[in-house]
Amino acid sequence: MELTVAFCGDIMPGAEVAQYMGDTPMAEWLRGVSPAWEGADLLIGNLESPCVVQAKPVENKLPELVFHASASRLRELVNAGFSAVTVANNHVLDCGPFGLSETLQGIKDVGLYHAGAGMNLTEALKPAFIAVHGVTVGLVAFCYGPPAGHSSPGVAPCDPPVMREALRNARANADIVIAVLHDGLEYSDVPPAETRSRFRFLAENGADIVIGHHPHVLQGLEWHGSTPIAYSLGDFLFHNSLPHIAERNFSRMALGRLAPEAVRCDPHKFARGAVLTVQIRNEKKSIQWHPFRQGKNLRPKLSSESAYSEDLLRLEDLSAALLNEKDPRHSLANDVMARAHQETRENLEVNAMFRLMLKPKWRYIPYGIQWVRGKIKKMANIG
Repeated sequence: MELTVAFCGDIMPGAEVAQYMGDTPMAEWLRGVSPAWEGADLLIGNLESPCVVQAKPVENKLPELVFHASASRLRELVNAGFSAVTVANNHVLDCGPFGLSETLQGIKDVGLYHAGAGMNLTEALKPAFIAVHGVTVGLVAFCYGPPAGHSSPGVAPCDPPVMREALRNARANADIVIAVLHDGLEYSDVPPAETRSRFRFLAENGADIVIGHHPHVLQGLEWHGSTPIAYSLGDFLFHNSLPHIAERNFSRMALGRLAPEAVRCDPHKFARGAVLTVQIRNEKKSIQWHPFRQGKNLRPKLSSESAYSEDLLRLEDLSAALLNEKDPRHSLANDVMARAHQETRENLEVNAMFRLMLKPKWRYIPYGIQWVRGKIKKMANIG
């Protein structure tokens, strides 16, 4: 058995990307990076935007974080060489259920394979089986949310029992199983420990290759047994590298608010990405990085000369950090993630308190008093 699979990061062909691309076909726009997948049998990326015809973006207090693109870009992805896309990400419902339905139908119409989301949980968990050169590849994808339900649309959730069952179903009908996970801490150099455990869980439960998305920046690669785990390939086609977008988004995210200098030390952090090729030959795997940078017009181009050496060294540093528990980036990532969880819990408590106030029944009173006492005590400690 011999097979080469190429992977890229997040694809969002809307917003400023669409403005820069204009009427330029995707294949032309990607000419500067497409040599990375020449000779590959499959090319897989994460489609992080609904691609729609009639569906409209949902209302949001931060409309700039609601993505959508034209359905015509799906055909262009095929023409550019893509075989499959994963749709397990936190933006699948940016145009509502109708937008997801249009996107999935559009993907099917142009002949792309997909995995990771659906109009219900059964659809979201269904592996994509791709036959190539007498080999069947099973593709599954997961995300932290919005989770699909038995009769509601969304992503395949990254709950361990759910992922184990999906991997088992993929393995039953595939020679090679690829698992993709959209998870982690945005803009962090290393994944938090809890994220890393989920990636390793996929490797331990049948995945031959594990690929990650969501941080929007490059992270390293480790081998877990015979399974390569690439935690983040960065952005492939996105507007995050534009200075005003980077500043705006980074300042909103947990890492930016709690560790504002963590990114500023690397001026190329948001522009860097990589295509990863994994070659499987007689059950042995080898990997190759193809680093690139998005230009000022968001057009990706393979790194060359000094930039190539710099970007490879960066990837080596990120991979080495995974093996060095004393690297301070680990404690930073874990601390930021813990504090982000605490913020979420506090917000949920506030919302719960409002709901209790609207339903003033006697059985809620003990909880309400306990909650208020905790808040007063915390404020006193801060003071």
